[in-house]
Amino acid sequence: MPTATAKLTAVAEVAGTLKQVDQAFTAFQVARNTFVNVLAGFLERLDDQNVMLEALMKKDVLATLCCPLAQDPVPGIQASALSSLSKLAGCDPLLSQAVVSCGVLDSVVLSMSHESSPVQAGANMVLAAVAGSSVDFARRVLEAGAMPGILTQLRVGTPAVKEAAVKNLNSLIGSHGDHARLIADEALLSTLVAMLSAADSPHSLCKAVVHTLATTARYSSEMAAAVIKANALPPVSLLVRGGSTPPDLRAAAINCLAHIASHSEELASQVSATGLVGPTVGHLADKMVPKVRRAAAALLLQLGRKTPPLAAEVCSGGCPAALAKYLAMEKDGGEGCSTGVTLGGTLASYSPVTAKAVVDAGVGAEVVAALRRGGAGGADAGGGALGATGKSGGGTKLLTMKSTAAGGASAGVTNVPVPAAAAWALEQMSQHGDETTMPLIAQGALTAVLDGYVASADGAAGSPDSPDAAIFGRCKAALKSLIRNCATTAPLEPLVMDSTPPAILKHVLRRCEPLLAKDPKARQQFVTSGGLMRLQELEGRLCGKGRAYLEAINKLFPADVVNYYRQGGGK
Repeated sequence: MPTATAKLTAVAEVAGTLKQVDQAFTAFQVARNTFVNVLAGFLERLDDQNVMLEALMKKDVLATLCCPLAQDPVPGIQASALSSLSKLAGCDPLLSQAVVSCGVLDSVVLSMSHESSPVQAGANMVLAAVAGSSVDFARRVLEAGAMPGILTQLRVGTPAVKEAAVKNLNSLIGSHGDHARLIADEALLSTLVAMLSAADSPHSLCKAVVHTLATTARYSSEMAAAVIKANALPPVSLLVRGGSTPPDLRAAAINCLAHIASHSEELASQVSATGLVGPTVGHLADKMVPKVRRAAAALLLQLGRKTPPLAAEVCSGGCPAALAKYLAMEKDGGEGCSTGVTLGGTLASYSPVTAKAVVDAGVGAEVVAALRRGGAGGADAGGGALGATGKSGGGTKLLTMKSTAAGGASAGVTNVPVPAAAAWALEQMSQHGDETTMPLIAQGALTAVLDGYVASADGAAGSPDSPDAAIFGRCKAALKSLIRNCATTAPLEPLVMDSTPPAILKHVLRRCEPLLAKDPKARQQFVTSGGLMRLQELEGRLCGKGRAYLEAINKLFPADVVNYYRQGGGK
């Protein structure tokens, strides 16, 4: 029979063993926790050269995260592991493929029903990153059963979980139109709008919802109409008007409306009917937040390009004056400048009244400056074609526009270079007659467009599909419009010289002939400025029509004077 001492010794040994086991598991948990925290720090410091990422991949970090850390029994460790996994999956489609192919996708979907809110949010972010990598991966996420979990979280989740679920939803909807039509039914859209309208919804959640509505609306007029049918316009419009709306949320709301308005006249009219033209024009001149003013330009462009009444409404709301200030702030070029320049041309395209309002407000001067600066258009991420229509010569011309793939990006992004958009806008402003053309010429439009034409000629000849070809074609059309509507010979005389391209000389001489014919003072000036002398030097460079215009001009002057200059007199 064991003694009391022996019993005490046995108890101590068991206690010691239990303590050692407990210490071992505690150390393991501490090590795991330390690892996921250090890894999160690494991912916050990813560099452009991918040195950090490559080092992590050499250590097979994805395998470590996928198994066992993404399924760790400790919620905090599991949530941190899922967060790191989502960041890695978002870096490259190949990293997302590892999540899909290693068999962890089902467990991530299962984690959406975990009792821990951070784990639920982390699971959503992993699925969002995977779904955003490719259409096939998005399909795999749907096949894994992500939607029931998302719908549950939208109903009963915490605000943070709801936000993560909406971002996951946005990736799935944005992956393909078929997925959008499958997912974004009336019930889901109504749920999203209800969350947007709820007084206790934080701004970050509202922003995620607005992005998702925009992503849905961008696909087609039917999808945009479904968003309106879910009664989204009132709460989204309220975000645009609200004095306390954070800038990033305001920009997202304006851009959502631009995506809705982009598809048809009817949808644009419904957006306009909310009374947002005035407030949006006000945001167009926002000095502090570029995102807000660029989103405002995108919305006004989508409204103004649909019908003359909508364009007139935008103009009467003070848009030209605000647009001049906007363009002065967008001197770095890029998509913001392209959208603003195209908005100016679009408003001017409809009638002499709107064109004069645009030119008188100083928009033309800013467009000329943009043309001289040059610069690329906005980056194109794919999407449906939008158009900026302008009436010229009885027909309708189209400046190609494209919406972006992501609902959070601007709906006014152009796929044409800034100089091409600027030349197109000057053509629209000048086509209505000398009342708008002469101020533009006084602001340097004629020389700026000619410089753009000459600078892009070689590139256009080498590649018809190049940006230079777009610039060249638009500059040529703008030159013809400016010359055709020029009211005096004074701006045209400097172009009567050997360095002016023959194709442009023809139009210059064609316009000079009737102007000289009706104005004796213009003829006198044409002689004293050296125009008549330079004209005689051009005969060999002109085509048949050009030579006919040259002869017609010569007949306006005494034959002995013409012969004098033809024989080299005056040099």
